[in-house]
Amino acid sequence: MEPLRERPVAGAEACGEERGPQASEERIMDRISLLLRLRAQTKQQLLEYKSVIDANEEKTPEQIMQEKQIEVKIEDLENEIEDVKSNFEVKSLALSRMKLSAALQNNLENMGPESSLLTDDMKHVMQLQKLIMKSQEESKELEKKLLDVRKKRLQLKQASRSKLLEIQTERNKQKEDVDKMENSEVVKAMKDKLQLEIKITTVIQHAFQGLILGSKTNWAEDPALRELVLQLEKNLTTL
Repeated sequence: MEPLRERPVAGAEACGEERGPQASEERIMDRISLLLRLRAQTKQQLLEYKSVIDANEEKTPEQIMQEKQIEVKIEDLENEIEDVKSNFEVKSLALSRMKLSAALQNNLENMGPESSLLTDDMKHVMQLQKLIMKSQEESKELEKKLLDVRKKRLQLKQASRSKLLEIQTERNKQKEDVDKMENSEVVKAMKDKLQLEIKITTVIQHAFQGLILGSKTNWAEDPALRELVLQLEKNLTTL
């Protein structure tokens, strides 16, 4: 008789295998919870920020820039949450398949040689699982590339908004400079002098008109005199 071989205690190994994936699942769930809390806090900050801005008549460039940065941060957090959820679902599915395969393999080993057909089927299933996991990894890589493209697009959009903000800031500065120039003492003095000149010229026009009309000359028949009279009738304040 062959001596009885001691079989390894499967309980400790199974417990270790189950505890490892379980700890991994707990870490993933903790990360998802943290990201969800961060997203909620960021959205609350954005709502508070918008309520403060809406109370003002117009937004400053700094406020607009800060608002856009918060929106980009929220979108990044949402993308990261979706990525973590997707990874968690893939790992959970792979873990379930591994547990099922291990359980089936143990049962087949206990059934004896008559289970060769089932063993072949099981090997085929394992091969299919490897193909599925490979396809999932490729899909994950494509999702990462898509996420990178989205991030680059957000960066470009943020850069364009920053440029537009700089242009708007420069225009506002130019407008302020023009307003300051128009309200300066030199410009006011020039305007007052111009108004005085217009009044003097208007008085002279009226005097010439009075002389021409008082002379009882038929100015309509004289082209040069007619042109002069028409020029005198112009209102200088509308020029």
